[in-house]
Amino acid sequence: MSSIKLKHFINDISDYFEYDENLSILNLVKEISYEDINFNLTYYIDENKNLNIDSIDQLCQKEFPFIQSPSTKVLEQIFLRNKIAKELIINSVIQRKSESLKFEKNNEDHKIAINIAKSVVHDLNKFIYKNKINHSVANILLANVQKDINYYGKIDLLLKSNDNWFLCIFKFSKSPYEDKYKYEAQLQKKLIENNSNIKNLKVFIFNPLADIVVKELNLQK
Repeated sequence: MSSIKLKHFINDISDYFEYDENLSILNLVKEISYEDINFNLTYYIDENKNLNIDSIDQLCQKEFPFIQSPSTKVLEQIFLRNKIAKELIINSVIQRKSESLKFEKNNEDHKIAINIAKSVVHDLNKFIYKNKINHSVANILLANVQKDINYYGKIDLLLKSNDNWFLCIFKFSKSPYEDKYKYEAQLQKKLIENNSNIKNLKVFIFNPLADIVVKELNLQK
């Protein structure tokens, strides 16, 4: 575990689970011992070693279902584009070796996803410079099974300056989904606060397809 995760008690459970894209479910790949802080998760793991609690994506879909369901083919194309773009962005963050990010293309050839990712990395660099960011934590998996609702979710990116923590959420849509984004951000924020000593997060949406490409969300406490 990285020093920044240890220092702020970020309870990342990525080592225990892998995401099955075909079944859209988390599968246990490393046993959780009785002494482990995450042992309570074992009560929600079935005989197939699947974690049976909702994801943030599932909760968002229940709360904000598609009014007009697009075709399966269209959805698959959008999901693939978004998946590749997000992976490229996160990889650029993970590979960061200096104050600024360098876009890491990998072997992807999805031109639209690449252009989206490049745009977000450019905006992230401006954000990092403006807010004097000195630490980043990317692509962590958190679960909540101790409070009022059981769920898990991936956190795209946390950035830290000397004075503040920033939750960065990546979106790639021309349509304004303000209420949905706020709902998702609240769930992510709660996951982080329940799995670390991080409080008073500032939340920003990075969406290169929106009119305002970097927007702070004001969440009700």
